[in-house]
Amino acid sequence: MMRIQVYVQQKKADPLYRKAMEEYLKRLGAYASVSVTYLKNEKQMQKKAAGSRKKFFVACGKKTMTSPEFAREIENLSVRGASSIDFFIGEQPEEDMEVFRISSFTMDSSLTAAVLLEQIYRAYRIIHHQAYHK
Repeated sequence: MMRIQVYVQQKKADPLYRKAMEEYLKRLGAYASVSVTYLKNEKQMQKKAAGSRKKFFVACGKKTMTSPEFAREIENLSVRGASSIDFFIGEQPEEDMEVFRISSFTMDSSLTAAVLLEQIYRAYRIIHHQAYHK
């Protein structure tokens, strides 16, 4: 089972988005081991990134991936033997880190984490040929 860790540079989740994140974490339990960790500063982000193998810096901007493209990326990583993926939200901890553009909108870190979890859930539904919308 794939392990996905989301690191957010923020003291704690905004209560407005916490409930959505909890719901997606619960749903994702059927597909992968997913967790969210809040880090206080850039130094902590850099320390986590140093020990990470496959990592993405989550950013806003143009050239975002479609949901099927993101699903293929996760599936390809799994096929190539990756057992974990780390996503970093906040200050970019490393210059050479691959960037995953989640939206063309600029968002608060908590909202970015909630949207990322939704996109990961959507990707796993696509990978397993399951309808996404209920």
